[in-house]
Amino acid sequence: MKRMASSGILSMLTGTAMVVALVSPPGAAAGSQAGGAALAAPAVRAAGSVALTAPGPESAAASPTDAPPDEKARARALDLARRTLSGGGHAAVERSPDDRFGEPKIVFGAGGLQFLSFPRTHHGLPVYGGDVNFMISRDGRNLLYTTSAQRAEIDVPVTPAIDKAQASSIARAGTGSGGGVAVRSARLVVHATGATPRTAWEVTAEGMSRDGVPTRPHVFVDAANGKVLDTWDDVRRGVGHSNYNGDPVDIDTTATDSAYTLTDPLRPGIRCGPVSGTFDGADDDWGNGSGTDPETACVDTLFGVQHEWDMLSAWTGRNGIDGKGNGFPARVGFDMPNATWSGTEVNLGRNVAGTKQTTSLDVVGHEYGHAVFQTSGSGGAGGGGWTAALNESTGDILGAMLEHYVGHPDTLDEPDYLVGEEVDLLGTGPVRNMYDPSQINGHVSCYNPNPPAPDPHAGAGLLNHWFYLLAEGSDPTNGNPASPTCNRSRVDGIGIQKAGRIFVNALQLKTAGWGPGEARIATVLLAYTLFPRSCKEAGAVKAAWEALWVSSQPGEPIYECWPFEMRLESSQGTTPAGGSVQVWIETLAWLDPPAVITMSSGRLPDGISLFIFPPQITAGERALAQIWTRPDFRPGRYPIEFIGTVGSFYQIARFELTVTEPPPKLEITVDPATLTLDRDLKGTATLSTKSMSGPPATYRLTVENGAPDGLTAALDPTEITPGQGSTVTVAATRATPPGTYPLTFWAIGPAMSASATLTVKVPAPEPAPKAWRPWTRYKAGDLVTYDGHRYRCRQTHTSQPGRTPPRTPALWSLLP
Repeated sequence: MKRMASSGILSMLTGTAMVVALVSPPGAAAGSQAGGAALAAPAVRAAGSVALTAPGPESAAASPTDAPPDEKARARALDLARRTLSGGGHAAVERSPDDRFGEPKIVFGAGGLQFLSFPRTHHGLPVYGGDVNFMISRDGRNLLYTTSAQRAEIDVPVTPAIDKAQASSIARAGTGSGGGVAVRSARLVVHATGATPRTAWEVTAEGMSRDGVPTRPHVFVDAANGKVLDTWDDVRRGVGHSNYNGDPVDIDTTATDSAYTLTDPLRPGIRCGPVSGTFDGADDDWGNGSGTDPETACVDTLFGVQHEWDMLSAWTGRNGIDGKGNGFPARVGFDMPNATWSGTEVNLGRNVAGTKQTTSLDVVGHEYGHAVFQTSGSGGAGGGGWTAALNESTGDILGAMLEHYVGHPDTLDEPDYLVGEEVDLLGTGPVRNMYDPSQINGHVSCYNPNPPAPDPHAGAGLLNHWFYLLAEGSDPTNGNPASPTCNRSRVDGIGIQKAGRIFVNALQLKTAGWGPGEARIATVLLAYTLFPRSCKEAGAVKAAWEALWVSSQPGEPIYECWPFEMRLESSQGTTPAGGSVQVWIETLAWLDPPAVITMSSGRLPDGISLFIFPPQITAGERALAQIWTRPDFRPGRYPIEFIGTVGSFYQIARFELTVTEPPPKLEITVDPATLTLDRDLKGTATLSTKSMSGPPATYRLTVENGAPDGLTAALDPTEITPGQGSTVTVAATRATPPGTYPLTFWAIGPAMSASATLTVKVPAPEPAPKAWRPWTRYKAGDLVTYDGHRYRCRQTHTSQPGRTPPRTPALWSLLP
């Protein structure tokens, strides 16, 4: 990277700009003021001369026929439109007495046509579809056309029958995105695009669809019945025909009132266009997949930077390209064999052969990587020597991370650690090699204290080499190539996600004049910070630096590496006196191979006992602790320490045990315990209660009937307090089979419940009674029927005519 004074239109746009390119022009010395930091050909000329000429007086002036109308004509058009709205009667207006119109959006079109769009409200509610659009002549005198999506006069209630929360829930379900979206806002509107206007809730949500793509749906929910009236999405997934990333690909684009544009609606500042002007279209289909088509170049550029934005968030926690939720635009089609970062935008050219544009994943990632470097820490993008080299390698690292995040197959721009191999910028293959920088003539693989020569791109090899060793190691086993170390040591990699997380966050510590020593301190610090007490990540960071002869630096933090970390699944637990709790002890291994940990506990109060199983575990495993308390143990809070020991190292995890009062106890009994039903298949018993401990409480009485159909039990009363009783009435029917049946009665209270069982014996039913007859001998207990009633014989006798059961109560008892 070099500081340069820009020429031509570039200096008009950015003043004295910082232009960082993929390679440097031939013969440019490090730190020169005339050259750009570029890919390989004349970068200064490329950046300043291509079609970026300042407009002359003629091109700057608009055609007289398309010039905007004068102020009087504008005023006449506005007055004409307002009179039309206030007068009503126009078929497109459909105005009700309670409608109001706001200030219009005014656009001037070809030939000076005036387009005015008025928003509508009804009783103060915005009317979706109620906007009225006017096309008025240039002179403002003639109303040429009027449109509105509203199809009928509004006559709706303004008070919703369902509330905002209900509408939000309905809308969220109606998006079809499951749990991937969250409601951002909901407002009451009039939905007027249907045959009949309806009061509705307009609910706006945001998140990810079931397919894993961003979504920002608007859902209109009928405020009267909860029906979804309409739905649409802010986010447009444009279809792009890419040269490097497959055909087709999805990119995030924006729909305007009249066209689609290559502006990202989700990532502020991200857009793509040609050297001058913009790309827009009537549809959302972009490019043709050709290596020389500028629109295709924008498809590849947006695909790359949108994924880079997402990768920075997912892998490193960074918010946008600049870390503050913002990005930068890109322009394609520059007539230069290079790609550059100007300090405010990315400019992308072509290869020397003119067969491909410089918009592959690693190149797009590289140029936006300069933006990441510039907006991180302090010092911006300035500085020569090693600082410029670190800037260049930051771009290469971000490009490699992007390729791995996207994960294309080998038929496309597959993940690797080569820079620009798909573009073939100079016809000689990649412009840099991260796993063995010396493969590119003059590029630096090992550290020396002098500024890299001849340019920062050669010096970028050092940090590139370090990043590869950190991510993949010196002898990867995943198919990536071996990487020779300067001190012939072996380095074990930690994976590109962890390596990228450490490096990108370490950039926040960047200062002006940053060099390899400062980068080592920052990355060691971030490894310990992001992976606390871990020997593996911080050790790999140090080993990768030392493998390149960047030794420990003054002021470098020194941390004690722990063999393991111990934590509890829960740090608190509660049990009543006499009860117990369980707690899982979890461990993480910080050594390879993992250490064996001996588990124990600190001193325990009298009345608490503890057992840990197993007593020894390998770091990475977990153990279960069971804690018991005596029934008479005093309620309160008690700290308990779990201790893990490896040699002289130990770690303590603290647990707080809360012991509460023992639960109240209640005793219930049924008297008699066994109940034999009488001849009428009925019987009664008494349920009694007795409080053993605990505060008074009301208990609800229920019966759990395990008997056959026909056997019932009723309680009176059904709610009691301890010490009270309840009468149990048991009845069976003649259909109930004779036998012995248990009935369980429950007293259910706020803190406990108790039960008692009553054994019920159901006798065989008596024979069906016969009709009473005179001159018949009856014994005591016999049953008869007379005149529709049942009677039981009270004493043995012979019946006589006229002495019927109703007339002889001494002999017969009337049964119910």
